[in-house]
Amino acid sequence: MKYSSVLFFLTVLFACQSEPVAPDVSDIELDLTVVRFEQELFEIDTVDRVKQIEKLIEKHPEFAEVFVYQIIADPNFGNDGIKSTSVFIRDSFIRALNDTCQLVYGDFSPYELDFKRALQYFKFYFPEKPTPVLYTCVSGFEVGSFTIGDEILGVGLDFYLGADYPNYHPDLFPAYIKSFMSSEFLVSKTIQALLANCVGETPGNRLLDFMIRNGIELYLKQKVLPYKPDEIIFEYTPEQMQWLRNNEAQIWAHLVQEDLLYSVNFRSFQKIVNPSPNISSMPPEAPGRLGNWIGARIVANYMQRNPDTDLHELLSIKDADKILAGSNYKPRQ
Repeated sequence: MKYSSVLFFLTVLFACQSEPVAPDVSDIELDLTVVRFEQELFEIDTVDRVKQIEKLIEKHPEFAEVFVYQIIADPNFGNDGIKSTSVFIRDSFIRALNDTCQLVYGDFSPYELDFKRALQYFKFYFPEKPTPVLYTCVSGFEVGSFTIGDEILGVGLDFYLGADYPNYHPDLFPAYIKSFMSSEFLVSKTIQALLANCVGETPGNRLLDFMIRNGIELYLKQKVLPYKPDEIIFEYTPEQMQWLRNNEAQIWAHLVQEDLLYSVNFRSFQKIVNPSPNISSMPPEAPGRLGNWIGARIVANYMQRNPDTDLHELLSIKDADKILAGSNYKPRQ
């Protein structure tokens, strides 16, 4: 199979011209509450540490319940979350990690503005959803971006210190992961956690089911972050992004010809939907997760061909075959 390195200018031009204009959300009122949980946590001193931790848990019960008893819980202390937290905030490595996070994110106002803008778009498309409270934290590399119900959006600042941060050990964070662990991805990745709640679980176990489910999530991400470039939305380098655009038809042909779309053997296609430096049986330039990008392209085609379908209706469709058929997806050679 031939993978072209030539840019199809007409195809790209056509795609750009057909992109819908993002709605004006500037008049949507939104009160965003940002809680710097890690600052409050690491301000606890050695005097009456237990009482201070208890007061912090009482102050932020929903977030602290998850953070203390699930995220940083030490199994050596059983269910004693107070003990786990006390040991956590005294750990020299964790304290140094927090110091670095404060150097990078001491002033969180630029990110707060970015979050507010994204949540205005979220509110535009999902007015019935609450505006979540945003909690920042330092988890010791346990969790990056997460939600607690619809009410809380969490971001682990220690996951966004830059690809060159020396404590991102390659065994834990290989190059193809840490390349996107910088401040420019903080808002995008965290918003995606919120959108993942809207999409829910994958309704089947075929490759196509994963592609469409993940494609819907990425399509929503484009809608909520229309001002972010594709490299941020899809988490690819500019070179990878260009390769995907140049070879969309060849990628689709490969998935069809190799009978992968309806495969239920997850091991045979996991790199197509999960992070990976490359994909076996494809050129070395082919990045992992490219199936999700194709899925987003299919979903975009479906929405263009079915303009009366809103995002709520899209989320109600659990049949990947219906979306594929309704998209008439046929990438140009």
